[in-house]
This record gives sequence, C-alpha cells and structure tokens, in this order.
Amino acid sequence: MTYLEFLIQLIGIPLLAFTTWAGQKKCLDRNTLSGIGVMSAIALVYTTPWDNYLIMKNIWSYPEGVVLGTIGFVPIEEYGFMVMQTMLAGVLWSMISQKVKVFRLNFSGKGFVLGLMPGLIGAYCLSSDSGTYAGLILVWAFPPLMVQWGLGARTLVSGAKTWLPVWAGFTIYLCLVDAHAISEGIWRISKATRSGIELGILPVEEALFFALTNLFVLQGLCLWQAWRNQD
Repeated sequence: MTYLEFLIQLIGIPLLAFTTWAGQKKCLDRNTLSGIGVMSAIALVYTTPWDNYLIMKNIWSYPEGVVLGTIGFVPIEEYGFMVMQTMLAGVLWSMISQKVKVFRLNFSGKGFVLGLMPGLIGAYCLSSDSGTYAGLILVWAFPPLMVQWGLGARTLVSGAKTWLPVWAGFTIYLCLVDAHAISEGIWRISKATRSGIELGILPVEEALFFALTNLFVLQGLCLWQAWRNQD
C-alpha cells in the first residue's frame, strides 16, 4: 500500500461519508465551515516545520516508493493528512456542536499555567534519547494548549461531556489506522528516540500525538463557536 492509497481509503473516504451525512443533517453552516477552514490552515502552518524537523532528524521516516514526492523533507501526502485529519475532526464536531454549551471567552490564569505543564514535562523528556519523540510532541503541543486553556477554560470544561466522546472515538480510530500504516511499512518510527512502550505495534508516542492534535481541533472549534456567539 502506498501513502496515497492509505490516505484515500482510510481518511478520504470517511471524510467524504461524514461530510455528506453532516450536509444532509444541515450541520455545516457558514460559521462552522469557516471554523474548520481556520483550524485546517493553522494545523498546516503550525505542524509543517515540526514535521520537517522530525524527518530531518530521522525520528520518523518512510521507505522508497511509497510517496509521490516531498516538499522539504515531508511527503506530499503528509500535508494532505494534516488538513484532512483536521477537516474530518471538524465535520465530526459539526454534528454535535449544537449540543455544546459555550460561555464568553475570559482569561484563565489557572488554564494558562495548566497549558504550560506539558511543555515542562516535554523539556524533561528531551533530556534522554528515549524521550526525544515524546518530548518533541509535548514541547510542540504546549503553546496551543496554553492559548486554548488560557482563553476558554470555562467553555471547554462546560462542553467537555459533549465533545470528549468524539475526541476519544476519533483518536482511537486514528491510532488504529496509524498501526495499520506501520504494519504496511508506509512509515517507520525510530526505536532510538522513543520509549519502547507500545500499544500492540503502535508506539505510545503516536497515540499521544493523535490525542493532542484532535484535542487542538475540537477545543479550537469550541472556542471558535464561543467567540462567534459573542458577536
């Protein structure tokens, strides 16, 4: 299986199916579509330098012949994955968004400090080779968490019972498809820079990555809805 085949079959087809379903349920209004577009652009811009660094340092890699080509160090298909994962999370969000209770955005010092904690843990992980991948994930993740929790902790907590099941379900799905990609040899995660803890054949760091990226998107859309409701 090539990366493109993987992307079409396991991300593209579900995206098309859920988008069609959400459209039929009239969930994708202009405000929601705008939010998904903003989140997709942020995901692409914010993740691209980090992904390039991971491949440059051989933390994750791909074999010859499974990708169309690269932009920088990153396969073209990987850019598509960044955007399509965000879009699919956004479409899933749209189907429950009307049930989410939101409040006005207010600065939360406790939320800001809490968002800093993953960065501190990540910095500690980077002190050892086996903690490199986890450390880079956590250091990369803490700025968005600080912003989101610092600006909208109350809204995120109030809506958590509604959006957390979507977050959990989609994260589990992406972990399964990631494990499938590893088993198919589409990409490899270096053993030298990870803990060695695995969920089946899935490195625990990959599960951490998907848990955090889905969290960013769903929290971002929750805050987007709260912000738009203030207008």
